[in-house]
Amino acid sequence: MTPNEIIDGIDQLLSLPDVVVRINELIESDTSLIEEIADVISHDPALSAQLLKLVNSAFYGFPAQIDSMSRATNLIGTDEIRSLVLASSTASVFGNVSTELIDMDSFWHRSVYCGLIAKKLYRLTHKGNGESQFLMGLLHDIGRLVLLTTMSNDYAQLLQQAKDSHEPLHELERRWLGFDAAEIGATLLERWHLPSVLWVPVKFQHAPQQSDRLLPECQLLGLAIKITNCVEPELKSSDLSEQLKQLDQLQLGNIELTAAEVETIAMEANMEAFEVLSIINPGATTVF
Repeated sequence: MTPNEIIDGIDQLLSLPDVVVRINELIESDTSLIEEIADVISHDPALSAQLLKLVNSAFYGFPAQIDSMSRATNLIGTDEIRSLVLASSTASVFGNVSTELIDMDSFWHRSVYCGLIAKKLYRLTHKGNGESQFLMGLLHDIGRLVLLTTMSNDYAQLLQQAKDSHEPLHELERRWLGFDAAEIGATLLERWHLPSVLWVPVKFQHAPQQSDRLLPECQLLGLAIKITNCVEPELKSSDLSEQLKQLDQLQLGNIELTAAEVETIAMEANMEAFEVLSIINPGATTVF
């Protein structure tokens, strides 16, 4: 069995909504207009309302109310619109994963947090908007959800084994399947026709040095996951400096990061994650 064979078996089950596919096509096109993207979103009332709620939240902090998708798209840009659309839609695609096997509220909270960390790391080190990095952080772990969808009982046992033995889950996955959940997640993202800057880092998240392209992005995601792992599961804690001392390095490629910079990023992401999560996954019930 290969990652492609697993995705083949559930391709229809885990398909993105048509509106999301169309928005992604327009954003990837060199000839589409912002107005076209806004129009497609506006024809989906639920998605439009969800995105306007987020754009008008404290997360963006615009001084005046944004009342149309056209204005929202112009203000925050197409990359950010794609991030919000995919974030909202992916939570719905995996809405049927059994909550007896995994705490989905915690899963998405951790995913949002990792995405925000990746975005902030990119902004700090590259001075860009970091939207692709937010998405790769948000979606880095969806291969686990694929396995819970396709091999629920066996994978639940593996999750318990990792918890009991404290062995890295991805190493247990490789012994079990010959590949890990990261490769499955990357395969799904590639099937969704997302750009390689999103799925390549997901594939190589546990071993960035093995990637023959997009190495800086792979390293950034690896560091974002390290920071997330240090802070989790104590996202309520304010003593981030002690938790972040677990990091064996504060380096992104050749860029040195100070402990203070990383702590600031972690604190900001901690404050923002709850609001983003409540909007992209409105069915969440966990109180953190």
